Amino acid sequence: MTTFTRRNILSAAAGAAAATTALSHPVRATTPLAGKQAAGWYRYKIGSIEVTVATDGVSRFKMAEDHVTNIKKDVVNAALAEVFMEKDMMTTPYNPIAINTGSRLAVIDTGTGESNYKKSNGTAGQLVANLAAAGIDRNAVDVVIISHYHGDHMNGLLMDDNSLTYPNAEIVVPATEHQFWMDDGEMSRASAGRIQTNFKNVRRVMNAEVKEVSVGFMCIEP
Repeated sequence: MTTFTRRNILSAAAGAAAATTALSHPVRATTPLAGKQAAGWYRYKIGSIEVTVATDGVSRFKMAEDHVTNIKKDVVNAALAEVFMEKDMMTTPYNPIAINTGSRLAVIDTGTGESNYKKSNGTAGQLVANLAAAGIDRNAVDVVIISHYHGDHMNGLLMDDNSLTYPNAEIVVPATEHQFWMDDGEMSRASAGRIQTNFKNVRRVMNAEVKEVSVGFMCIEP
């Protein structure tokens, strides 16, 4: 049984009054939305060499029927379901690295680039910003090493205005990779769709100005 006392009644009245006051006044201390993800990078050492992994973000896109060429799409979707990922969608993270030897600073692969940062509203194309957050100035990079000629590895060579992202860096690429994608005959024989698109993108990124303006452009034989 509830017993009402003078203290109970006064406490209830005070609580009600406080609630009414709080609800009737506008909020003065709202926190503005941050608008972007926190910087993403991780640093470790191998001997005296410092390695920084800086995320370029992630791309999500609808999976093409032939995206995985040797497995049927329903098998791919079953594999996605097993790891609680959405079917028919590809989710691809990009994590380029910077290597500081103490005398040389290298970036291996460049992410999807500033243009994609704007296009994706910051979901991808984050590398330059995350390198800066890790204390690495893009103008201080001595060499950029491109592992292969896919957009998520090479598009970040260019800023949104097509200027060089790493203006003081030598660009090092695999000779066989460069020769294949820059070969007009190979391009003419390319199948329609993703392969043709990649040929066009390589020509866009690896243009004459890039090779002329760069401190150096070197093709390395395997």
